[in-house]
Amino acid sequence: MIIKRLILHNFGVYASTNMFEFKGKNPIVLIGGMNGRGKTTFLEAVLLALYGANSFAYNESKYKTFGQYLKSFVNVADGTLKTYVDLEFSMDASDNEIYNVHREWTGDKKRTTEKIQVYKNHEYNQFLTDNWTMFIENILPSGLSNFFFFDGEKIAELAVEKTSTQMKESIKALLGISVIDLLKSDLGRILNRIEKNKVGNSEATQIELLRDKKNMATVALENIDNEIEELISNKTAMQHELEILKQEYIARGGDIVTQRQDLFKKKSTVASKIENFREQLISDASSELPLVLVKELLRNIRENAEIEQDNKMLDIALRKMSRFSTDYKEENKFDSEAVARFMNFVNEKSRKKKYSVSYNLSDTALFKLQILLDEQLLDTKLNVKGHQDILEKLQMEADQLDNYLSVDIDEKAIAQIYKEIKVLEQKLIEIDVVLSRKNEERKTKNGVLLTSTAEFNKKVESYLKKMELNDDSDRIIKYSHMADTILDEYKIRLQKNKIAIVAETVTLCYKQLANKKNLIDRIEMDPVTLDLMYVDYTGNEVAKSSLSAGEKQLMVISLLWALALCSKKKLPVIIDTPLSRLDSAHRTSLIQTYFPQASEQIIILSTDSEIDYNYYQMMKKDIGDEFTLIYDDLTKSTTIRKGYFMEVEE
Repeated sequence: MIIKRLILHNFGVYASTNMFEFKGKNPIVLIGGMNGRGKTTFLEAVLLALYGANSFAYNESKYKTFGQYLKSFVNVADGTLKTYVDLEFSMDASDNEIYNVHREWTGDKKRTTEKIQVYKNHEYNQFLTDNWTMFIENILPSGLSNFFFFDGEKIAELAVEKTSTQMKESIKALLGISVIDLLKSDLGRILNRIEKNKVGNSEATQIELLRDKKNMATVALENIDNEIEELISNKTAMQHELEILKQEYIARGGDIVTQRQDLFKKKSTVASKIENFREQLISDASSELPLVLVKELLRNIRENAEIEQDNKMLDIALRKMSRFSTDYKEENKFDSEAVARFMNFVNEKSRKKKYSVSYNLSDTALFKLQILLDEQLLDTKLNVKGHQDILEKLQMEADQLDNYLSVDIDEKAIAQIYKEIKVLEQKLIEIDVVLSRKNEERKTKNGVLLTSTAEFNKKVESYLKKMELNDDSDRIIKYSHMADTILDEYKIRLQKNKIAIVAETVTLCYKQLANKKNLIDRIEMDPVTLDLMYVDYTGNEVAKSSLSAGEKQLMVISLLWALALCSKKKLPVIIDTPLSRLDSAHRTSLIQTYFPQASEQIIILSTDSEIDYNYYQMMKKDIGDEFTLIYDDLTKSTTIRKGYFMEVEE
């Protein structure tokens, strides 16, 4: 995957339309900018274009809804409040498959929603537009995207004593272990549900004292408020769960299932059109079309026929001139000899140009031949070419429909998700009904509390009943705990088998980057906790505290590099402020070793102090494109210039 172009329109600090276009042959793209000039915005724009609501930048943000997140990027400078990001990328360097993702939204509404359009090879593709989430997850799963797109400042935050929870989850996703955690979580929910329903059998329910009407009304009001709050909380949770299910439904190809009947109808219509145009081409072939093959011969016939026509006219003219000359000589005998000499001269010339008649076409036949050559053959040829072009497009459309219909979809899984969606939607309707009823009930109970404030003041204490948990619940709890223990052991063994490869790759990457090559002999990863351990050549563990902040950051970069290699995906790497905490030696190592090898395309977002003139000259030979972000204090916006800081083109 290689990014070809990124267009930002009224996005964040980028007012109006700004375009990054990458045409260089070398792997490094260098984008320079001072702090607050739009470097991180560039990274977020790429993530937003690819993943939308699944972007880890959104998931890590402070915004509760995706609409709020979108609205935060709207630049209001031109007053239109219209924003879009447009990302174009190819699957490889051959450019045989070019994809263009366009997301746009406006900030003038209370609820902000986006509209997505996807193009393949510069042609709008409805299938990809409807199923983009599923498509991009196959290319680069969102759970692995932070191995390829990351912030240098956040790398520094990751360089702590233990591997971060976020990184561990990403590693589990890479190794395929996260599904075990999901299963354990499901078992935990089952146990919690049973434990909530389990009550003791040694106590009988008691009601000790009735509280006075005032306190009863107070408790009743509190209860109804709690119920309303819980209903609202449940509704919010269900809405979030419903949104996740709908995303999964789309990602698994659910829309294709619902569209399948329409696709079959469309395929039938296209097939009928193809047959009609084939018959039209046969009809074309039975008209003047074959004469195109002998067009030159027809032109020769026309030329000869026109010569014959001219000669005929000449003969007629000569005969008339002969009659006129005879009359002239009788009336003008004094110069009759000159007329006679002229007529002899004309007759002599006409005899020398004696011609043979080959075609003897009539005026009508010659006219039809001229029309055929000048108009009909060209029109027929153009019509046939138009019919062929339409037929070719129809055939391409038929092939595309066949491809869509041949997509392998787990309809059973999709049907289950669809069923869950409908169940949730029904539950949401039921919650709305209950909420409406509870609000009315609250009005009544609040009235009771206000009127009974002076009348009732005694308290009633209530005790919860306890019941003996039945045998089925005990058995479920027993075997659930056994399954949970087995899953823990299986997870450790699975991690141990797979983690060795990751640790070995991290070691190789670190040794290429680190300067103290004798300090750490190898890097190991705990198969249970996934924490990194550094071992020297004597076999002793190296304390992480002995490493500098830059070395710790370099260790995390090595981990990200190794995980990207282990994923075996050829994807671009985007790094925001990668050198912020590195010393000159480590910066040199990163520039000379990591940047040229990290990927076929590596986009570096840097300040002028991170990559200065010396480092720029050091990496110049590997730079394919370079830009600088220029900030205007008057307009409070950023524009793009070619060149990197000192090389900026005016």
